[in-house]
Amino acid sequence: MASGAAIFLNEGAGSARTNDVRLTVQLARRALDADLHVTATRNAAELTAWLTERIAGYGTAVIAGGDGSLGVAYNVAADRPGLTLGYLPAGFGNATRHLLRLPRTPEDLVEVLVRADARPVDLVEVDGRLALFAGAGWDARVAGRYARAGARRLPGWAWAVARSVPDLWRRPQVEVRADGRLAHRGPMEFMVVGTTPFYGRGLRVNPGARPNVGTMALRVYPGPAPRLAIETARWILNLTPHAERIDARRVEVRALDGAPIPLQRDGDLVAARVAWTFEIRPAAVRFIGRWA
Repeated sequence: MASGAAIFLNEGAGSARTNDVRLTVQLARRALDADLHVTATRNAAELTAWLTERIAGYGTAVIAGGDGSLGVAYNVAADRPGLTLGYLPAGFGNATRHLLRLPRTPEDLVEVLVRADARPVDLVEVDGRLALFAGAGWDARVAGRYARAGARRLPGWAWAVARSVPDLWRRPQVEVRADGRLAHRGPMEFMVVGTTPFYGRGLRVNPGARPNVGTMALRVYPGPAPRLAIETARWILNLTPHAERIDARRVEVRALDGAPIPLQRDGDLVAARVAWTFEIRPAAVRFIGRWA
């Protein structure tokens, strides 16, 4: 049985070099008597190889990075039943922080890790990879522009959103099916599937999504742009969107107009294709959080 703990710090994540993150890593390393492994990359393949080479033999792997770093860790950890994941938020969006109810201060974060309340978490599988959430359409375009511009935190995100506004008036025509049943047919700004209600910065884009019920939550935001603006205000105000939540084990989306649909997975752009399929992976990983 694997034992011991290690902290895997990705300094390529958005806030990984800040004083708060450095202090949290230092405190966690001391409290857990953990080894420390450090890299700096925004390339998922590089991070996967680096993590795979080092994770064997540990019972607890604490990921210090953003949602993208954590997404890599899901896929490395999923086939290791004796491994438990912990998280020290060090990205820009840090959507998973909100699902795990992680506190803000370094000392309180470390206390959560020491308490080690671990639960199984369902994940979404798309294109052979696991994720906590994924989006197809406009939000993936924003994610791609943000990454290409150097992932410059809030200024970079604001720039990416502004550059993507014209795309709101070029909605793709799509068909979405949930467990084989027609869920949407027509224009779409974007759709989200996941086992968490949260996007980056704690926006509740998919309320009602849960990590332990054996289904993913689907929401299609059809637009047009003024309607999406109203939905955005509802996210910010912590109100339930007008877009209906559909719970399913399998979701399919395909373009009706032949235009490739971009996909983001845990906030990172993957690719653009005319069709995507999402399936639930129950209890894919074990995660330390403030679950109670």
